[in-house]
Amino acid sequence: MLKADFHIHTDSDPQDRIRYSNEEIIDLASGKGYDVLSITNHGAVTFDEELREYAWSRGILLLPGVELNVEGKHVTLVNARHKHLSIRDFHDLREAREENLLIVAPHPFFPKANCLNGSFERNQDIFDAVEFSHFYHPMINFNKKSVQICRSQGIPLIGSSDTHLLRQFNTTWTLIDAVKEPLSVIHAVRSGRVELVAHPLSLLELAIVGFQISRLS
Repeated sequence: MLKADFHIHTDSDPQDRIRYSNEEIIDLASGKGYDVLSITNHGAVTFDEELREYAWSRGILLLPGVELNVEGKHVTLVNARHKHLSIRDFHDLREAREENLLIVAPHPFFPKANCLNGSFERNQDIFDAVEFSHFYHPMINFNKKSVQICRSQGIPLIGSSDTHLLRQFNTTWTLIDAVKEPLSVIHAVRSGRVELVAHPLSLLELAIVGFQISRLS
């Protein structure tokens, strides 16, 4: 089983003021036993051959990713390419579907304007997987609707950290039954050969993370 996180931001993000580099998060992930990562900065594909090789030297398959703004809602793409940055609406997103691209609904039912909410249910057929976000406590958990929908509809549920702060990393992740190769990973997620691993935050940690992230934009 491959340990993976498909939702990470770095200091290459053009929107948020992140304090750690691509290499720093890769090094941290390597030390925590990760096999697969995707850096999903807002509106930018942070990936080149040098970074891919750096990650591979640390034992990590790095897949290019991006967090897009689609009709004002966040959508993450794994194994993205620069051509996907032109996606603006759900019609474009539907047209972009292909075998080697993973389309994920990040934190879809959180109470923020840029979360999918009703847009997910209207465009559910587009998505290959739904994210279970690390940002939860047993008493405050906006992932509950995602869990219910994935169970009833048979949609794969994957865990991601949406890391903006290093303290967020390695709190929630996905185990994937796949070979450490891009298409194998993507096909395994699509077919539901995944296991969610999630550790709830304490109420204090929830408050600290929420406050610190609010200061990054």
